[in-house]
Amino acid sequence: MRLNSFRALPALALALASVFHTTASLASASGNEGDFRWVLQDLSRFPDPEVIAMVSDDQGNKWFAGKKGLTRLSQLGDWQIFTAENTSKGLVSNVITALAIGENRELWVATEGGVSWYANGSWKTFTKENTSGGLPDNYVSSMAIGHDERWFGTKSGFAMLRGGAWTTYGADRISGRLPHKMVTAIALDSSGDKWIGTIAGLVKFSGSNWTTYTRDNTNGGLPHNSITYLSIAPNGVKWVGTQMGVGKLIANAWTSYKGALDLGEIASEQVYSLTVEKSGKLWVSAKGGAASYDGTSWTLFNKNNTNGIQTRFVYSVMTGKDSDVWFGTQKGVVEMTRIPKDE
Repeated sequence: MRLNSFRALPALALALASVFHTTASLASASGNEGDFRWVLQDLSRFPDPEVIAMVSDDQGNKWFAGKKGLTRLSQLGDWQIFTAENTSKGLVSNVITALAIGENRELWVATEGGVSWYANGSWKTFTKENTSGGLPDNYVSSMAIGHDERWFGTKSGFAMLRGGAWTTYGADRISGRLPHKMVTAIALDSSGDKWIGTIAGLVKFSGSNWTTYTRDNTNGGLPHNSITYLSIAPNGVKWVGTQMGVGKLIANAWTSYKGALDLGEIASEQVYSLTVEKSGKLWVSAKGGAASYDGTSWTLFNKNNTNGIQTRFVYSVMTGKDSDVWFGTQKGVVEMTRIPKDE
């Protein structure tokens, strides 16, 4: 793999404007012909500039989350901030850890105080207390929302909600089955298997069978035992983010991208999230920047080779229509959008 060579561009001060439009030719950076415009969204639209998670539904409504609340950009272009205070604790906590969209466009919000659900202007909350321990801990780190099952990873195991019934995997149920009780990531595959990331290894949960993967038993294919994020591609490829790089599992074959030259500064850094497009294209968000992978080569996007990303910390990537890409960073949300040919 080859790392493209870029000239470092000077950082633009965020304080110059709430929205800036900088046209930059990224043909060398993106591998695609054409020009892109970088747009930093107005920071006043967010309760905090640090945006750690983003999701969108099939109608184009977008959600942005951080440590001080939630922002929605509607399909009509309207912005609205939601906090625990202005929703009467419908949003159970302002410190958000993950977002997910359900099949009916409902929003699921994982927080440090439980889980919140939002649809059609109404909120529901789920905590350890109001589920009688169905949710094993109020610190919810991760979610996987399926057709009729909702899975939640917490500091003390994980749980599944089906209809109004909870199945809890905590204490004795995970003892000897999970390498650590703190679940940091969770994903569902098309076979119905659950993939559980912990701070001490990865587990495949298939009905009554539990299979553990660590750096040792994968011969280093798993870059690090501390799992930070899981994403499963449409073709079944399992992508695993860790404290030190990205790993890939196909069938029983592991590939570690720790130290990959194309990934430059982020090759062995902490992975914050993984986004897989319908096409199978992967986006990695990490300490040091972001990168895309088309199945053959990696392309790096960070503050040293773009004039849009202003920080080393890229927490999430969200793709949109017309090749638009949104980056959630430590210093706000920046959109990379293609410039129409007639401009």
